[in-house]
Order: sequence, then C-alpha cells, then structure tokens
Amino acid sequence: MKRRDVLAAAGAGAALAASAGVSASAALSYRKPAGWDDLVRAAHQDGALMIYTPEGDEYEAALVTRFQRAYPGIKVSSATNSGGGQARLFAERAAGRYIPDIWVTGSTIALLRLKPAGALAPLEPFLMLPEILDRSAWFQNMLWWNDLERPRTNISFCGLVTPAFFVNTSLVKISEFKSYWDFTVPKWKGKIASTDLRNIGPGSTPASFIYKNPKLGQPWFDRFFGSLDVVLSRSQRQLTDWCVQGQYPIAAFISPTQALQAMNQGLPIAQVPLEQLKEGGALGPNTAALSVFKPAPHPNAAKLFANWLLSRDGQLAWQEETKQASLRMDTPKEGLYLSPKRGFTYTNGGAEEYGVAQAALGDVINGILKKAGRPT
Repeated sequence: MKRRDVLAAAGAGAALAASAGVSASAALSYRKPAGWDDLVRAAHQDGALMIYTPEGDEYEAALVTRFQRAYPGIKVSSATNSGGGQARLFAERAAGRYIPDIWVTGSTIALLRLKPAGALAPLEPFLMLPEILDRSAWFQNMLWWNDLERPRTNISFCGLVTPAFFVNTSLVKISEFKSYWDFTVPKWKGKIASTDLRNIGPGSTPASFIYKNPKLGQPWFDRFFGSLDVVLSRSQRQLTDWCVQGQYPIAAFISPTQALQAMNQGLPIAQVPLEQLKEGGALGPNTAALSVFKPAPHPNAAKLFANWLLSRDGQLAWQEETKQASLRMDTPKEGLYLSPKRGFTYTNGGAEEYGVAQAALGDVINGILKKAGRPT
C-alpha cells in the first residue's frame, strides 16, 4: 500500500471513530500491529478451527460463516454449546480428547464450570490488536472482563439491557415504577407471573443484579416471591401471552425475545426501562462472551479468531447477523434491540460474582416458597 493510501485509510478510520464517539487517537490504533501477518500465516498453517457456539442460525452466520468469509483458507467447524453439547464437551475432556478451540456464549458456564476444571486459557495474551486493547473503543471506557480474579479467561463483547419487568400497557402504567420495590407492593398480589429463576436462563441477569444490590438483595426476593403469590413458569411464550391477555399484567424476568415480537405486532405489552429505576441495572452478555480452550488444538487459528471477533470488523459481523449491540463504540447501533444508552452507567451482569448469585438463587427461592407454604 502506498503511503498516501495508508494516510487516507487512517483518516477515514479517525472520521468513522469520531462519528461513533471514539477518539481520533483510538482510530489511528486500528492499524495492524507487528507480527499480525505472521499470525495470519500460522493460522492458515493450522488450517482449521472448532467453535462451540450458541444455538441458532444467526450465531452460526456471525461466528462461522463470517469468519470463514474473512479467512477462507481456514476450515471452520462448530457445535452447539447448549444442553447435550456441554455434556459432550465434558465427556470428551474426561477422555483426554481436546477438540474445540473457542467457546462463545454467556459467561456463567465458562466461569463456574470450565475455568475451575482448568479448561480455559488466559485470554489476555491472545489479544494483540491495539483496537481491542484501547479501552476508549469500548462502552464505559473499559474492557468487559468477567473473571473475578486473574487469569482473565472470559470477556463480554455484547451488552443487552434485559428488562426485569414487562407490563400490559392497557392495565398498568409504566410511569408508576421508579424503584424495584414498587413491584412488591400489595396491590400487585396475584397479578404477577415470573420466569422460574431456579434454573439459570432467561431473567438471570436482572435477578442476580437485584440479589447483589445492597439496596434490594434477599429482602426484595422475600417480599416479591413470599407475599405476592407470584405464578412461576418456564415457558416464555406462556408468560408473554399471560401478560398480553391481562391474566397476569406484570411479567417478571422473562426473555425479551417473545415480548419484543408481541410489541412489534402492536400488542399491549412494553418494558419498564431499567434506566427509569433508581437502583439502576445490569448489562448482560446474553450469548456473547468469549473464551479460548486450553489446550487449543489450533492455537494460531484460535488467536486469530479471538482478535477478529473483538475487532470492529468482527463486531460489525456480529451485529449484522444477530441484531445484538456490540460493546464497541465504533459500530452503528441503529436497528439493534436492547442497546445500552450512553450516559447511563450499567453494572456488568456477566461478571463472575453475578454468575455465583445466579447459581444461588435456586436455593434462595425454594426457601422463600417453602416458608410461604407454597409448593417447591
């Protein structure tokens, strides 16, 4: 590349970053570092990569198809990391078979099961692109590491604002909720249905935020699940339908996917914005946290993938295929759902301590239900 082309490219990068709220100095760091070409060659010599991905065509497209398009000389294969995929992974490792290189999903399984088993590599040495390491390129000026202690093995690259509550807008005024405590008053007794939080899944991020918040904590759960006759279900479709039909006009801790579909159809359901509640809220990675396995069968391809995924190019691919907002500040956020708002400070709901809280909630809720004389 000629010198004038290099300068033009750097200028274009600076303009793009400035339009997205990233400093010009950060944009200039988007050049490839020394050793990058050597890494690409070594990754092609590896020739293959195995990724454990979330279940869904959009994730296959974002993580497999788009990386394969960027580096067609590397053959990428994948397996789902949900349910049976996790069981298969642990069985393989127990037999001394180390097959996958990359793990992408939420942080809880990675940090509470894989890391203690010695299955994850320290991730910091894998990251070499200056555009990744520059904290000003990321939301809230930080890399969203999830480990409680070093070595750091898991990082979130997407942040979804998962509401704790949706309401039937024909029956409930969104404006009357200024605190999480407003959902626990006696007037709502018998009018709330909730995801059963005794399994980690939908609603775990906002629930763990409440549990860890010193202004809320277990006393909030005692009042919510102990005095309001909250109906529990694991069916997200059922919970959304109940809210829309008004049978239970408040839906707690539900997956936003079904609710957003109903909203788009013009049905009377809407979220209570986290930003409206004085105690704040958390960003969850949903299925967007990255780890590298130890040992990685294809270490150079794994390193290349980790840098590609966290780069602007990789995050644009992620957003385009999943419609989920990257935590990078130099990617456009139009048309994405549950994007965080600038100027509002969120807690990192993917952090390890929140995963520990999620795991503890099952016993907490069982104890509350038993004390209230309800079946567990």
